[in-house]
Amino acid sequence: MIQETVFQKIKADIHSFARADGDPVNLKLIIRLFFITAGFQFVFARRVQEILEKVPVVGKPLRRIWWWLTCLIFSSEIAIDTRTAGGLYIPHPYGIVIGAATLHANVTVLQNVTIGKRGKADASDPVIGENVFLGAGCVVLGGVTLGKGSSVGANSVLLIDLPEGATAIGIPAKIRLAQNAQTITAIA
Repeated sequence: MIQETVFQKIKADIHSFARADGDPVNLKLIIRLFFITAGFQFVFARRVQEILEKVPVVGKPLRRIWWWLTCLIFSSEIAIDTRTAGGLYIPHPYGIVIGAATLHANVTVLQNVTIGKRGKADASDPVIGENVFLGAGCVVLGGVTLGKGSSVGANSVLLIDLPEGATAIGIPAKIRLAQNAQTITAIA
């Protein structure tokens, strides 16, 4: 994830949107993504921030200004301290708040998702694994880790780690393991 260049991330983002739409990557798709797909524009604005940060001397202030404008335009925020890999898919970029966290490759984030710390005493940031799906309105709080291929259902509140391939549903989230369909109630 950290070894990816910004351009590799953008390419992965394009492929992620194409996969979700069931379209091949071609010029028509790329034009549509850049000019009329708000979700891709939000993700691309994040990539522009990463490019701006590398500009000598004025990069960090420019990035902060661009971040602020992105927050105003989309009414959503991905914190500057958040680390993101390529393949980020956000189809409806409204009402999203992602605090300092790590998002691995091919993460899907739907509208009104909140990811962050539970409070100032929280020492670690949430870690969202590869191919994770975050349903509309879900909340992921604390230094939790979401395993590869896991899912958080719409409007669920997840406060504990989510194993690989598992699904979390409810308030507080109950975890359904993929292997044996066992349910674990989240007590935090």
